[in-house]
Amino acid sequence: SKLSMDEALRLSKAFGISLDQLEQNQNHLICKKSTAVTSQTELAAYLEDAYMHLAEFKNQVTFYYSAKDIPLFYTLGSNLLSKFKWYVWLNLLAKPENIKAFDQFYLEQSIADYTQKLENLYRQSTVHELWNDSTLNSSLYQIDYYYEAGLLTARHAQELLENLVTLIDQLEQKVNDNPNFYLYHHELLLMNNNVLVQSEQQAKLFVPYTMISYLITDDLYTTQESIVYFQRQLGNAKCLNASGPKDRLQFFAKKKQRIQYVLYKINNTIEFKI
Repeated sequence: SKLSMDEALRLSKAFGISLDQLEQNQNHLICKKSTAVTSQTELAAYLEDAYMHLAEFKNQVTFYYSAKDIPLFYTLGSNLLSKFKWYVWLNLLAKPENIKAFDQFYLEQSIADYTQKLENLYRQSTVHELWNDSTLNSSLYQIDYYYEAGLLTARHAQELLENLVTLIDQLEQKVNDNPNFYLYHHELLLMNNNVLVQSEQQAKLFVPYTMISYLITDDLYTTQESIVYFQRQLGNAKCLNASGPKDRLQFFAKKKQRIQYVLYKINNTIEFKI
């Protein structure tokens, strides 16, 4: 029987089969998108939606993360850095007149309901993170910008930079101790925050289209192409797990030097103001 478009969409949704899979056209695909975020209520829905997408994977889950910025999963904790990153993202998505000082920003409890689940899921998976020399830059620029704008106190700016040093120390420890975590340094590739999640049964590609919102596809051709792409980039990068101690020490030392530079700048500004 011939189907109307409405009937086809209803059947597609009911059986979880996308119309592009029926057509088998390699140049077209239908994507889902994450929840739009302009408020903390929508942020809670966004985190719930993200968890539901990832909870579909069963056993032996592997993440490939192209880290243009600090991976989202490192901003799900309870420290000041996590709070600050959500503050920045919500400010960038809000109207300028609604921007408040960091001291006046509080995360609602509903947001914490899924952050722990997402953090645990990522921690228990096999992870391949691709970093380059600019991965930390956006966070450092954000701290410096909001401090200069008077929206972030010197004490909070200093604590945020200390949180970044702690994060780098934790990454170094994971490289040394966690057999399921792999960190790569790519000197040429510009990262884009794409995330590929794969198991034996399925794969999904998450592609950012706004600050933190993603287009999501499980299209077979697209995910297979993405797997090949990620594998090639991993081959072109330096795996710090397999590198000698000198390479690892240099990588993490450079990250800490950049953090210390911003800290030195803020400390000198404080002395100048005094």
